[in-house]
Amino acid sequence: MTHIRVNPASMTAYGQQATEIFGQMHSELENLVSMAVEVQYFGPNAVDFKTKCGQLAQNFAQNLHKDMAAMAEAVRVSVSNIQGSLGGATVAIQVDGKAVEAPAVASVDYVDVDTGALEALGPAVGTKFTMLEGQLDEHLSRLTSTDWEGNAKQQAVSSVSNFTTTAKGRCAEAREQLTTYINDQVEAVTAADK
Repeated sequence: MTHIRVNPASMTAYGQQATEIFGQMHSELENLVSMAVEVQYFGPNAVDFKTKCGQLAQNFAQNLHKDMAAMAEAVRVSVSNIQGSLGGATVAIQVDGKAVEAPAVASVDYVDVDTGALEALGPAVGTKFTMLEGQLDEHLSRLTSTDWEGNAKQQAVSSVSNFTTTAKGRCAEAREQLTTYINDQVEAVTAADK
């Protein structure tokens, strides 16, 4: 025998919290892409570096958006099934579907590198990924703590947990790619100035 319970107020609050968390994540993704492209580093090699950094960050953002949308859909389907059978309120989670675009990279005729800014880019990018991972965990925690019982909740939590694990794996992979690429560029720039 299964006890089914859905508290509409709890689900509405969760929907608002999830929308807020995903909105914050969208902003963090925009910041991540911008910071990779706008670092004070100019010249022919800088254009290639910034273009690749921007593309890596942009690809990661697109994949993370898909994960966020899948999480929202998993919860919506589970709650909608209960609503269709037993009545009650649906949960509305908004995920900003707008693509995160890398800003245009400025091409200049001179070389200008702030090595401090370039060196600080790696740790700053790492901090963004840590924040994103924390927001993914927070979202899962908010879902788990809803006043909702039954098999549908277990299914939703299981699905969102799997998507969260996948998204955090994407974070780790993208963090490694970006920080390695940035660190390699820092070494190349500093070695050239000896």
